[in-house]
Amino acid sequence: MIRKLGIFEQALLISDQHAPFNVVSVLQLEHPPMPVIIENALVVLQKRHPLMQASIKAGKFERLTSHEFSFKVIEQQGDFNWLDVVKQEMNTRLDITKGLFTGNYFFNNNKATLILTFHHAIMDAASGMNLIRELLKICAESIRSDEMPPLATLEVAPAVEKHFPRSFQGLPGLAKVIQYAITQMADEAHYQWRARGKRIPSIKLGGQGFPLTTSLPESLVDELSKRCRNEQVTFNSLLNATLLLATNRWLYSGIFTPMRTFSFVDLRPYTLPPTSVVHLANYISMLRFTEEVSAQSHLWVVTKSLHKKIYRALKRGDKFSASRMSKTMLKMFTSMKKMRMGSTALNYGGRVPLDAQYGEIKVAGLHAFLSSYDLGPEVSAQALLFNDELVLDFMFLETDMDQETAEKIMGEVKAILEGAVIRTK
Repeated sequence: MIRKLGIFEQALLISDQHAPFNVVSVLQLEHPPMPVIIENALVVLQKRHPLMQASIKAGKFERLTSHEFSFKVIEQQGDFNWLDVVKQEMNTRLDITKGLFTGNYFFNNNKATLILTFHHAIMDAASGMNLIRELLKICAESIRSDEMPPLATLEVAPAVEKHFPRSFQGLPGLAKVIQYAITQMADEAHYQWRARGKRIPSIKLGGQGFPLTTSLPESLVDELSKRCRNEQVTFNSLLNATLLLATNRWLYSGIFTPMRTFSFVDLRPYTLPPTSVVHLANYISMLRFTEEVSAQSHLWVVTKSLHKKIYRALKRGDKFSASRMSKTMLKMFTSMKKMRMGSTALNYGGRVPLDAQYGEIKVAGLHAFLSSYDLGPEVSAQALLFNDELVLDFMFLETDMDQETAEKIMGEVKAILEGAVIRTK
């Protein structure tokens, strides 16, 4: 045994048992490594990271008896659409008894697309980006020296709650969890009262998730960031508010109604001691907030309101309480199957710590997706800054909307952000 699953990891396993819950990373390369180099680099990384050597059995990370993993090499044709592969990976449950990651490498001599799929229990955005950086460095060094560089084997990262501040562990922590639960129940009651007779996210069990992607130039991001500083709000709050408004306009007919959104917190800086991104694991927390919006809502008013709620929640330590409560919450949602968790969710990872080039390997594109979830938000997005662009990767469910509607929501997000700059000039 490597170790027992932590509370949040158990919550993610409950999600996966209901519907596949994978992280799908996409790396688009020019002057790419040969397939054997990519595969050998993954072997090196598997030896370095304990959870890449693991299966999940009986609530535990068990060490695999064999270090084999699924790695497929496919010729990349001219009409290749990598989003089709992402859709398949989003909707395919990993056999967690045989391993927790797979790789697909679509290759020709000039360009390639590497698609890595991980069970969400062993990867968050911070450690996932670091893993890709390690992979590219190994490949570049292998091409340069014709040898795979050795990497030190890491200790397994403990369950995140093991390193929470003392006031959020044991009985003191339990008291805070109870207080947090009471606050959430009050918010639920307020939401149900305010949403009477209005549209709420409906339950449509099953259904295939599908991805879409778009981007914005960094020049626009710079202007928006300046405005965020002037308004004393975070860029994360701005993006979250934008997604809420876009979803309201296309799914809620622009009516004034309460809507739920999720914001994600990287817990690594808050553990004692702080946890390095080199440790592959899932160290995030999810916080849910309610905002009343309509098509006429002012972007910066919603952003400020949401920012204040996120700030207060973080200051109270809700990020720790939400993590400790996650298993109970997921059990409730998956057993009752009577309500959706929310309308939207957005994870903003900031500037990705990757170079545009590693040796002769050029990184032409980077994307990240999560499996869509029929009990989760109707619209989810991952946002990151890379190669002078804000990359926005969206996830939708076919049971919630068709692709045309999804594209309208995605276009609305871009229009709102572009309009926010125009109106401030």
